[in-house]
Amino acid sequence: MSIISESELLKRINARSEKSAGLEQWYRSRSYSRTVERKLVDVTNDNSLCVIFIAPNQGVDELNSSMESFASIKGLESSLTCKLIVPESAKYSLDHLQHFSISRCSQSDVPATLNHLISNEIESDWVVVLKTPAKILGLEILTLLAELAHAPDQISAVFGDELIENRNQISSGFFRPAFNLDMFLSFPSEMSRHWIFRRKHLISAGGVDEGVGDVLEFEWILKIVEENGIGSIGRVDQPFFSVQSHRERESLAPYSEAVKRHLQRRGYENALIAEAQTAGTLKVQYGHTTCPLVSIIISTRDELSLLRTCVESILEKTAYQNYELLILDYCSETTETLTWLRGLEEMAVPNIRVLRCSQSVNVSANKNYGIQMAKGDYALLLDSGLGIIRPEWLDELMNHAQRPEVGVVGAKVLTVDGKIEHSGIVLGMRGPAEGVYSGEALDDLGYMNRLIVDQNCSAVSGSCMLIRKSVYEQVGGLDEEVFAVSYNHVDLCLRVAQAGYLTVWTPRSIVMQVAKENSDPFNNAVDDEKSADGRAEKEAMYERWLPSMGDDPAFNRNLSLRARGFEVEHRVELNWQPQKLLNLPTVLVHPADQWGCGHYRIIQPLESMKAQGVSGGMIAAEFLTVPEMARLDADSFVYQRQLTDGAVENMQHARRFLNKPVVYELDDYLPNLPLKSAYRKHMPKDVLKSLRRSLKHVDRFIVSTHPLAEAFEGLHPDIRVVENRLPVDWWKDLSASKRESVKPRVGWAGGMGHTGDLELVEAVVSDLADEVDWVFFGMCPDKLRPYVKEVHEGVDIALYPQKLASLNLDLAIAPLEDNFFNRCKSNLRLLEYGACGFPVVCSDVEPYREHDLPVTRVKNRYKDWLDAIRMHLSDLDEAARAGEELRKVVRRDWMLEGQNLQKWLDAWTKF
Repeated sequence: MSIISESELLKRINARSEKSAGLEQWYRSRSYSRTVERKLVDVTNDNSLCVIFIAPNQGVDELNSSMESFASIKGLESSLTCKLIVPESAKYSLDHLQHFSISRCSQSDVPATLNHLISNEIESDWVVVLKTPAKILGLEILTLLAELAHAPDQISAVFGDELIENRNQISSGFFRPAFNLDMFLSFPSEMSRHWIFRRKHLISAGGVDEGVGDVLEFEWILKIVEENGIGSIGRVDQPFFSVQSHRERESLAPYSEAVKRHLQRRGYENALIAEAQTAGTLKVQYGHTTCPLVSIIISTRDELSLLRTCVESILEKTAYQNYELLILDYCSETTETLTWLRGLEEMAVPNIRVLRCSQSVNVSANKNYGIQMAKGDYALLLDSGLGIIRPEWLDELMNHAQRPEVGVVGAKVLTVDGKIEHSGIVLGMRGPAEGVYSGEALDDLGYMNRLIVDQNCSAVSGSCMLIRKSVYEQVGGLDEEVFAVSYNHVDLCLRVAQAGYLTVWTPRSIVMQVAKENSDPFNNAVDDEKSADGRAEKEAMYERWLPSMGDDPAFNRNLSLRARGFEVEHRVELNWQPQKLLNLPTVLVHPADQWGCGHYRIIQPLESMKAQGVSGGMIAAEFLTVPEMARLDADSFVYQRQLTDGAVENMQHARRFLNKPVVYELDDYLPNLPLKSAYRKHMPKDVLKSLRRSLKHVDRFIVSTHPLAEAFEGLHPDIRVVENRLPVDWWKDLSASKRESVKPRVGWAGGMGHTGDLELVEAVVSDLADEVDWVFFGMCPDKLRPYVKEVHEGVDIALYPQKLASLNLDLAIAPLEDNFFNRCKSNLRLLEYGACGFPVVCSDVEPYREHDLPVTRVKNRYKDWLDAIRMHLSDLDEAARAGEELRKVVRRDWMLEGQNLQKWLDAWTKF
């Protein structure tokens, strides 16, 4: 097999990166509010990191780029320090870097220099080595310091992710799994770069081995694993450093030698390490000296042609000789199959047996029976529709299976047309668990070479799965009670991991389907979510393994659980939750819309909590899957005006599987919309029934006013009132001019739901048209347009406050019909007018009476409206003073900050 060159590898990486458009924006959107940043700085005060840059012989520009990334970080001087190691042979000037601590040494003396710095000069708690032109990512370093501050003392080393730059733009990234022993040994240079080490542990371990040359980090990590175990390694799913896409290729020879030394220390004296298919990757052969018996268990039912092909290919092409074949018949019925099986039994071939199952439905029970009857030390579960195409297939599986730390090994399974069918399973992918890269070409490298290197997975496909029989028995085999058909192999792998064993997927063992249709006799029912059994097994997976689905250690939290492969999750908030480092609450909210209601009641309260550093969370435009909910790990879930079947199911899942409180939010009395409301025709006739159904699955019901709470009395035992407040960023510093026109400017603002309200003042508008300049913002009925001087179209909600203030009104009106629906509404319109400093004449109805704001209230009669408006127009100075008084009250009592914001947070999170 030909070696893929470094240039070809980079070309493929960059081509894949183009599919991940927007990674630069993904990175830039990961930011803190100033309050959260200050709090995180406080967390890091007792923790420190020293960055040791190792400069090249040539290329001062590369050195400058790295040093500039460090110098750009402000406010962390007490926690972040820097050392620079420069080759003695370097010809470039360092005058501009004299304020940094610089050490000069030969290339061969770099390890000794590091030992001296770590032991004698550096006082930081942690150290990291970066080779220029690697950069520190300024947006992320504060998170790293906070994570290090939380690291338990037994943690000796921590690693994270990296971003890849191409022409100063982020083009792709290395989003690594948790410590993955097999991938670490197979892809050493990329998996060992830029780890952060606890300095005191390095010193106590004797520092760096000064004879290891350029692979000192790799050697450090191997030493930690050997002496302290994998539990001494921490991982943070965040990128902390960046590297260039066109890097100088490293020699694999020192890595190969280091891996061989490591394996020899572990007892593998005959281990062989060779450069693999792709530049930068290694093939590890453990050199076992024994060939234990393997029982190959083939499940079949009636598909004789497939079974014969499978059996014949095993007999003809398997190089590993110490095996037996057990054909597990799931109650076949066709004459040709039964005749062939009887003939096979009559041949009495020593290593071939036919086992008859008593049933065809419970797949797990049948396979448990097969393994119980197996004579081998290892059992291989194999679908009858698979054929053997390479002699070494079983040797490659046994290469890993004989390692004492390994429990399960899976193969690369191809489709009949040579494309990938199975390449390891990701927990939480598109449900409880699914495979990745299905349909990709055989020679595809995969993300971070994951289609061509040995690696640990949380689960592998049951179509070709090898397991040590003693491990199988230790964990109790397949769960035939709960997972009779679906997810049995995934559950088995997870229980094997729980018992302390690794699951390995190796691309070097390749088997192939011999027909396009899936041949496994039970797969017609597998993952059939519409069947009762399929749903039950899916839900059982959530009940048993949900925490692992949200954070599969073989995956990465920055990668999507909805993709076909390893693709970046562009919903940044699903993983970027810096408030968790401060032990602040996390809230998942589902706004009903992206307009006024969604913003005032859901979006802006959460955004204000983030900005003011009291909480964090995610604003979901669509319902998350159950594993995505687990990934976010919110403290509570908030649903606004959600009535659909999907919404109800999502609420049920949040309570049942996440065991977290669910909050329902509503700010209108939906069962009784006004007859003239434009929204009435879109509301289901049985809305009260739908609302009752939704409220059955929530822990709290939040409404916007006390009359609304009274109207819904009896629908839920915990109804809370949280009144509307104005977002500070939108409304606090608005200004408007007065007397901008010859005539007084009198205006109204509102949407299409206010037809009935405007009918109250139709005559007033027409009769005052000669005395005032009418200004309408939003809806303006055709009947009124002849009398209105300015009609301003609606704008995006984020632009609404500034646009409203820019109307420069001398007086604002707020007519409101007196009906049950409106009596349950809030005083939001008065607050908006008041934030702009507009004096207000409004209807004397319940929502505008409550709280006694300084406005002029009138009965909904023509004369009352006319008199009130003319009264204000007769003394515009007094009207302006009234507007300022209203602004003062609104800014003092009605902004979304302080205790007002805390009321929202308590309603969402205090139970």
